[in-house]
Amino acid sequence: MALDLLNIGMSGLRTSQKQLNVTSHNISNVNTPGYSRQSAEQKADDAHWIGGSQYGTGAYIDNVRRAYDQFAARELTQSTTQLHQANESHAQLAVMDEFISNNASKTISSMNDYYDSVKSLADHPNDLGSRKAVLENAALVSQTVNSTYDTLSSMQRDVNDQLVATVDRVNSLGQELATLNKRIQENPAGEKNDLFDQQQSLVNELAQYTKVTVLKGKDNLANTVIIGDGQTFVSGTESSRLTVIPGEPDPLQTQIAVDDGHTTKPIDSDSMGGILGAMVGFRRDVVERSIDEVGRMAIGFAGQVNTIQRQGLDLNGEQGQNLYADINDPTAMAQRVLKPVGSTADLAVGIEDVSQLQLGDYKLKATDNGGSYRYQVFNSQGEEVFSQNIDVADPQVIRVDGMKIDVTQPPVDDEIITLRPVRLGGAHMAMSATEPTDIAAQRIVTPDAENMGNGQLGALSTAQASGQYEVVLNDNGKRLSVYDAEGKKIDLVEVDANGNPTTTKNIKYPIHDNVIRFADTSLIPDPNGFATLTLTGQAQGEDRFTVNLNAEKAEGDNSNLLEMQHLQTQKTMNNGRSSVIDLFQTLTTEVGIQKMNAEKFGQISQLDFDAANERVASVSGVNLDEEAANLMKFQQAYMASSRIMSVARETFDTLLRAV
Repeated sequence: MALDLLNIGMSGLRTSQKQLNVTSHNISNVNTPGYSRQSAEQKADDAHWIGGSQYGTGAYIDNVRRAYDQFAARELTQSTTQLHQANESHAQLAVMDEFISNNASKTISSMNDYYDSVKSLADHPNDLGSRKAVLENAALVSQTVNSTYDTLSSMQRDVNDQLVATVDRVNSLGQELATLNKRIQENPAGEKNDLFDQQQSLVNELAQYTKVTVLKGKDNLANTVIIGDGQTFVSGTESSRLTVIPGEPDPLQTQIAVDDGHTTKPIDSDSMGGILGAMVGFRRDVVERSIDEVGRMAIGFAGQVNTIQRQGLDLNGEQGQNLYADINDPTAMAQRVLKPVGSTADLAVGIEDVSQLQLGDYKLKATDNGGSYRYQVFNSQGEEVFSQNIDVADPQVIRVDGMKIDVTQPPVDDEIITLRPVRLGGAHMAMSATEPTDIAAQRIVTPDAENMGNGQLGALSTAQASGQYEVVLNDNGKRLSVYDAEGKKIDLVEVDANGNPTTTKNIKYPIHDNVIRFADTSLIPDPNGFATLTLTGQAQGEDRFTVNLNAEKAEGDNSNLLEMQHLQTQKTMNNGRSSVIDLFQTLTTEVGIQKMNAEKFGQISQLDFDAANERVASVSGVNLDEEAANLMKFQQAYMASSRIMSVARETFDTLLRAV
């Protein structure tokens, strides 16, 4: 009897001691991040059957349970991803907003200074000092645009560098999780709770960088960790490795890929979430879009200024030449095309109508149908904006969204060609004119105000020709005619770039290169004959152009400068909805709105995170008041069990003395 009593007391003593240990462990880790409260689960020992009755034999600790709710933990993991994605987006956008705001004011100010100098020159068209001021302000616009482009490109490279550093940390977390899973497998059941806490802390840290889904194994022995929308990152004790690879076809559009030791597979960046998703989204939707907008603005400004320049006479009485580098320089046209490695395709992208230019990349596909090619062009939203069959014998020319795509060698079937009409516009902007006398103040070509097309007429030579002429397209826009000041139709001959005649009369429009040069047949082959004119762009039926050819410059004529001034406010961009200056102002507004939305999203995400964290804390957190009460309770139980053992000893001694 005393022996049974002693065993019962010993079991109670051991049970209370373990409960005191667990409680003390809780109290010690009250401030440990990620710690989950533990509790010792006490059960009664099996009873003994004696004399027809059952008698208890004490108690034991069956398990040390970790206070954990997988649904609350999953909610915290998801809210962690959302919060850090929002915070990263807001931080990046705050930097961009400050940069764009500062540079917008500089760029817009430089453009307005240019237009102000043009207005001053219009008052004194022959003043060399005023002409020099125009050149200097024009150069300042170019320098400001170049600087903006360079800084944005630097931001793009910085994001790529940040991606590499972040991916390195993600890989470290994967290795730590795999190592921890191995330790969990090797440890006895009673020692796993703290390891499970470490595991959850690593998962929550990983969730800062990307979306995480955790699949529990049997008895939580090893977890499978999935990132993004289904990419296995950790499987048991093995971890894959993320890497950053050059983009295809643009190396600067780096991609995140997973390397499982055998293959490297790119991951859909839109599915990543967290800091990684925020970085990729910021680079694509903000930085690259801003670079495109700066490029569109540069092309629009330079292209329109150059067009007006070519429609006037300079101080030397010669046709005005480009003020800025030609937006359709062969090198620039070729650099607007990105081809896959090894592609034999040969394409060039020219700009015909700056008002129709859109942002983003285009994708071009060609299908060989035997006697023709079927071309398809998709915009940055994946929408098909062009689909047409072109006979092999015809010029392979595609016109879409202000672009003129010349195809010398079509891509092979299923090959994707990337077109970027405006991405490098900010980098290519440069001065072409160098002398104050180069500015064309006197207008010689005037498009009719009711013209429906965007065709532009420029004079290539005005040698020994004078008078006023009118160039008219017929009703379907396929042929053109030239009339003199008395309305008499002039016989024409088409000439090549060197002024040599190639075709007589009936000038067709458009032709392959969309450039038509023609001269008065009565003056051919006189090399100093009628001015050779060039028609570019996409004119339409019934469009008219007045050409005022004078061998000598009219002193004080500022008609071309007045036309130049109109560009400051004319809605010549974005399909007639914006001026060039409006584009930058709109970009500033868009970035500011994105920053504000990111800030609001961050505030909402913070509330969700706090609520999830509070829910986890309510389940797993340590309550010092509760633990203090448990400490007193288990201490009393320990002392009571000690007393049971004392009673057992006294009883045993009494029995021995009675013998």
